[in-house]
Amino acid sequence: MIKQIILLIAPTIMIFLGLAVLNNVLITFFLFYGWLLFVPLIIRFWDKKSRYRVMLPLTKKNIVVGLISGLVCLFSIYSFVSYFPVIDITHLKSLLEKWDFVGAKVILFVLVLVLINPFLEEFYWREFIYSRLLDRVGNIMSIFIPSFFYSLYHLIIVIEIFTFPFNVLAILPVFLAGCMWGIFRFKLNSLTAPIISHSLADIGIMLGYWSIIN
Repeated sequence: MIKQIILLIAPTIMIFLGLAVLNNVLITFFLFYGWLLFVPLIIRFWDKKSRYRVMLPLTKKNIVVGLISGLVCLFSIYSFVSYFPVIDITHLKSLLEKWDFVGAKVILFVLVLVLINPFLEEFYWREFIYSRLLDRVGNIMSIFIPSFFYSLYHLIIVIEIFTFPFNVLAILPVFLAGCMWGIFRFKLNSLTAPIISHSLADIGIMLGYWSIIN
């Protein structure tokens, strides 16, 4: 039980240490993605009963579901960020400078967020954690619990970026997106649709970022 709680809360701790304590995006990436990548691999190596596999069948249904849901997320995020005055631009620029999210590093970070982040997050939450919870709590809670902890570490980011009460309200769509991707994983027995959808959602975030910064 304690081991499972650690696996659920640790990604949030990594984000907190990197951004709130060390104020550095690069270090945050190493801490956060290092945990998402290596912890499941280490557990699989030591626990022979654990069998986590990446299921990425490129079927028409998986691709279409991922594209449609992802495009809805992309346009919703971009529209919300671009057309609603919920972000203090001066504060955001100052915050990004404090986090060292500036210069040429931005391009690298964007590529990581769009290409690597969806894969690692979906594998960790919708495969690794989902599979560990499935036999213990059933399908519904195996979708809800990872979605809750997935949205938890986003709170650290949005509470700094958005003005109140939008910083708190912004967590709801993150949680719902996590539930949606969890349902895709359950119904389609694949990570293809969640990863495609997640990647497009992240593109929406980046487009929103560019629109308000520039």
